[in-house]
Amino acid sequence: MSISGDRCIRRFVDGRFFLGIILSTILGVTGISRAGASPRLVSLVYNSNVNSPQQIGADAFRSALLAQMAGRVAVDERGSGALGSENAILAGIQVGAVNVTVISASVVASVVPDLGVFDIPFLFRDAAHAKAVAEGPVGAAIATKFPDKGLILLAIGKQGFRNITNSKRPIRTPADLAGLKIRLIPNEVYQMTFKALGAEVVPMEFPLVYSALKDGRIDGQENPISSIAGSRFQEVQKYLSLTSHFFASIVFVANRDFFQGLDPADQAALIAAAKVGAEATWQAGAETDAKSLGELRKGGMEIIETVDRQPFVDAVKPLEPEFEKRFGKETLAAIRSTH
Repeated sequence: MSISGDRCIRRFVDGRFFLGIILSTILGVTGISRAGASPRLVSLVYNSNVNSPQQIGADAFRSALLAQMAGRVAVDERGSGALGSENAILAGIQVGAVNVTVISASVVASVVPDLGVFDIPFLFRDAAHAKAVAEGPVGAAIATKFPDKGLILLAIGKQGFRNITNSKRPIRTPADLAGLKIRLIPNEVYQMTFKALGAEVVPMEFPLVYSALKDGRIDGQENPISSIAGSRFQEVQKYLSLTSHFFASIVFVANRDFFQGLDPADQAALIAAAKVGAEATWQAGAETDAKSLGELRKGGMEIIETVDRQPFVDAVKPLEPEFEKRFGKETLAAIRSTH
């Protein structure tokens, strides 16, 4: 069986499991709406740690939606992995078991490939550059690809630049990655990048990562600083190298049928609330990361802050033709020229 076929089966199975949970908790929301009860109950789901960008964004979205639709809506917000992995949540929102999710863009890229342009290594100069792209013509063009997948893109937010942790040695150059088993999101761009950097790639769902690090099945992983601290990886990892190799975005996504079933005013309210949520994630910045780094140091993690990124950039340059083929040379040029 092909890798893509196997991935589809896993997503289907995850989705069936997810639906089993939803049917006893949130799916009743749809019945309430159909029965004409008021206020409308909107389900909002994410999988992340406490105080993560997903939670920050979801909380801000919920508050904004309640304010804009006072008395006409209630929001059932559930997070922290209570309803399965992000792939399970993605399957659930595609089939309508969930109304809205705040989810890693790198996961959604498996069904909306154009979104994967945000995964290209070393593409974004800083968070401001990524924000300008997300809110500009490139982001708008990507949004048009969602409805065919049963989804509506409401807004794009920030998770942060991703960095490498491991239990073996400091990572200062690509050569230091040789032979290390590094967990990655099951994402093709991520995997080809780390293969180019010399690591042994291990795709794995996030809820399994801590235990795999603890028992030595994998040597390391990569994530934004907030996720590393929120997952307490300092307990099972010795080194954190601030490579900032990927910029991780998050997306606010609605089920298409749910969204299209709303009247235009409520659709506008949903989009406006998502933009408030996304803005909250863009505003969560250096102060949050500094606090997280302090927690990691206190927990015994060695932070390698001075990393020469150029050798990493050079190591992935051979992937440029593949990225141009996948996303278009014009799109990449437009991103790089955005200010």
